[in-house]
Amino acid sequence: MAITNHPLRQWAVDEMHLRRFAPVSDDCQIYQSVLLIGEEQRQAEDQHLIGDKPLFEDWHLAPRSASAHTRTGIYFLWERHTEASTITLILPAKLIVAQTDIYLHWFEKWPGSVIRATRIRTLPDPALVDENLAAMGIISEDLVHCEVGNGMRIWSDFGIHKDGYGRLLVEGGGKSDTERGRIIQRVQELGNYRNLALMGFPTVQRYGPEVDQLEQRLSDHAERVARATDEDSDEILLQQLAEISAQLELIRSATGFRLSATNAYAEVAADRLHALDVRPVSHYQSLKEFTERRLIPAQRTCAVFQSRLAGIAERVSRIMHTLDVRIDTRIKAQNLRLMESMERSTQLQLRLQTLVEGLSVIAAAYYLVGLIAYIVKGIAAYPAGSSSELLIGAVTIPVILAIYLLVKRLRGKVIKESDVKKSDFP
Repeated sequence: MAITNHPLRQWAVDEMHLRRFAPVSDDCQIYQSVLLIGEEQRQAEDQHLIGDKPLFEDWHLAPRSASAHTRTGIYFLWERHTEASTITLILPAKLIVAQTDIYLHWFEKWPGSVIRATRIRTLPDPALVDENLAAMGIISEDLVHCEVGNGMRIWSDFGIHKDGYGRLLVEGGGKSDTERGRIIQRVQELGNYRNLALMGFPTVQRYGPEVDQLEQRLSDHAERVARATDEDSDEILLQQLAEISAQLELIRSATGFRLSATNAYAEVAADRLHALDVRPVSHYQSLKEFTERRLIPAQRTCAVFQSRLAGIAERVSRIMHTLDVRIDTRIKAQNLRLMESMERSTQLQLRLQTLVEGLSVIAAAYYLVGLIAYIVKGIAAYPAGSSSELLIGAVTIPVILAIYLLVKRLRGKVIKESDVKKSDFP
């Protein structure tokens, strides 16, 4: 019976096997580079990886990783990260230059800019250490020497030599090829993530003066907000605060990814350092001491810088809220004065209307008395009185009735039209 796999099951399995290192013999050279590769260089990298590769008898390619090896024992590893790629070339010491030159040339022509490159030499015998330290040009004054992985010893000055590579000498301590490979992988990942983490520190140094100026501007602005009393000042202060906020967002946008990446890389480096179980050797600087001496201060500096940006953003928000409340209070006061003015105007209109209505009563009474007089005169003129008075008296009531019906009709028409317009609205 076939099982139904989740769409991400295979991805999860592949992810767990992604960073598996090749076996490393106790007598070989390893070249490894970490290159920052922009999106515009990804296509060139794919072409170099697939189209320009030298001969490998065994080749495995995945979306974000590749591995290969030859019958002569050459191994190649490639891994794509979010912003970088790591490439590793393992060359057995027994091979001559003619057998390795084409692979090394392909390795060194990789697209991108190198953030870390290392030449590693593994030794089968501790007696060979001194002569190899001299041959590799490792500076004794900067020498880092310690035991890692419960038995392996490493030597390095962690500098950049004339060929552009750093140097790392490894004495195997009786480890198997597979275990030796895993330990070297951890040592390299520690150095790689350390360099990637340290990239955030120049960002802080670059934008630090701008943030200092921004904080000073915000402090001055807060003082002006406290002193301002007129409406025009509030409008100007609000506009200036919006400019400060916009500049802050530009800085946060420019530094956000780098500083977040610094924190993530530093945490991974700390995990690798812990997993290596570093044991110091007397009279030498250990890998733990060398790593923490600069990495931890750089990480904390970047974290403080992020906190400063967040603090400035919070201060901007509070000052803007203060201005908003003050402007809103002023608008409410203006609205209150306007309502009071409208109320006084309404009361005056009501008084005038009352006066007019009083006068209208007098006028209505006058005209009503006149109409009654016409009717009385018409009755008095009947049957032999003045014909004009009789006619006026006769038509007075029909005229009043006709006017009443006309007004009633017009009033009904207006009300009907008003109801139709009101029905247009929900």
